[in-house]
Amino acid sequence: MKIVVFLFTAFVSIVAFADDHAAAPMAGEGAFVALMVQAKDPDAYIEMVKQNSAPFKALGSSVAGACVTKTGADYPGQMFIWNAFDSLEQAMAATDAYDPLDVPPELAAMRQVKYNVMFKPLKPFTLAPNSERLWRVKIAPANLGAFVSKMTELEAALRDAGHDINVGVFQPLGGGAHETIHLRAVSPSYAASGRVIDEAFTGAAWMSLWAEGMALVDEVVSDNFEHCQIIYTAS
Repeated sequence: MKIVVFLFTAFVSIVAFADDHAAAPMAGEGAFVALMVQAKDPDAYIEMVKQNSAPFKALGSSVAGACVTKTGADYPGQMFIWNAFDSLEQAMAATDAYDPLDVPPELAAMRQVKYNVMFKPLKPFTLAPNSERLWRVKIAPANLGAFVSKMTELEAALRDAGHDINVGVFQPLGGGAHETIHLRAVSPSYAASGRVIDEAFTGAAWMSLWAEGMALVDEVVSDNFEHCQIIYTAS
């Protein structure tokens, strides 16, 4: 019964977002597929994946990358490989075509698969991975559109304040009981992320937008810093 309720809630969230034209901006382009793994040596695993681009080409990925959890990890070697697609149609077709357990033995020996999941960006998002703060948050479907609008305002205010930053809000699809809404704040370095946080603690004017957005959040499930990079781009 819990699974049925979860799936129904996820569907309602998407419908509510799509139907709330006044509060929500246009959804972002494309979709992402993420394979969550526990790697024995994340750097070595990423290097091995980089050296074999055939799976990315076969799946039709536009861009692929890796994110390694740097703080607040749930387990050692927490990371994921992500693939970007032009549409959810392509993302779902790729998910159906790829079996993460059917890989060469040397690759399988380097990581344990946790789960895979698709994500739809709920606002335009510039893909420029590096230092990324990720919050997993629970938001009532009725508040999701307003939250996305507030994060869009916040992103603009941060940029006006001189920060090179991209803020993303992502709806998980097919993530089972593992996933909630993802909120990402992406900066070109950890130092740049730190400057944003320093300003927050000194009462920057844009903090009022953050407070208004977070007032719409029912629960912050987790808060992590990740290091992300692009490892494949379609030619």
